[in-house]
Amino acid sequence: MALEIIIILSLIQGITEFLPISSSAHLIIIPEFFFNIDSSRGFDVSLHFGSLLAVIYYLKKDLMKIISDTMYFKIDNEGFIILKNLIISTIPVIIVGFLVHINNFDIIRSLEVIGWTTLIFGILLGIADRNLKVIKYFKSLNLKDALVIGIAQTLAIIPGTSRSGIVITAGLYMGFSRFDASKYSLLLSIPVIIAATTLESINLFIEKGFFFNNEMIMGIILSFCVALITITLFMKWINKASLKIFVAYRIMLGILILIYAYI
Repeated sequence: MALEIIIILSLIQGITEFLPISSSAHLIIIPEFFFNIDSSRGFDVSLHFGSLLAVIYYLKKDLMKIISDTMYFKIDNEGFIILKNLIISTIPVIIVGFLVHINNFDIIRSLEVIGWTTLIFGILLGIADRNLKVIKYFKSLNLKDALVIGIAQTLAIIPGTSRSGIVITAGLYMGFSRFDASKYSLLLSIPVIIAATTLESINLFIEKGFFFNNEMIMGIILSFCVALITITLFMKWINKASLKIFVAYRIMLGILILIYAYI
């Protein structure tokens, strides 16, 4: 794989993974539109692993709180409560994701589907953002809220929906602030990425044996750096501004994809 392709794909993954614009859609459509290239499954795993390391580093204080409260059985403390919520939110997407994986629904990766999901879920994000009414806070998230968000997150298996986008949208509709919904999306990305990369890594090892190479090392490093910068800037932005820029981008991108797909 050429160096410029490694850099481009690493940038795409690092920038789009944690923004409400769908990394999976961009990793499909950008090579399709501009480069006519295919990324290996092993390299895709490395990109997601780099993103995983970035979000873990960014949330290290929150994760240490979760680990500490859990280890010392502080079941009424914030860290343990967050862990319970994350588990409840993750179960639906693991179940649905596994079913999709074993049945190999290639149709969900078509340009037509990506165009419609990018457009429709972008509009829903805009409606939720515009009608924002903060009545709940991150620390008050309960198991029912966690389950609703988890069910909503299953839609992100379809490229173009955006995992972070659908979690943030669900959070806004439920009355959480932009910052709290976005932070929960970041926390929730950790078990989801771990589950997805673990499953794919096992499948690759069974098929090919040891598959680690220099390209993957570069992908991990680059996607980590770009993702960490993106997360930091996004969380500062979302604490002060709206999601209009991402909504506008999704609507325009969705329309362009549909024009390209149908004409």
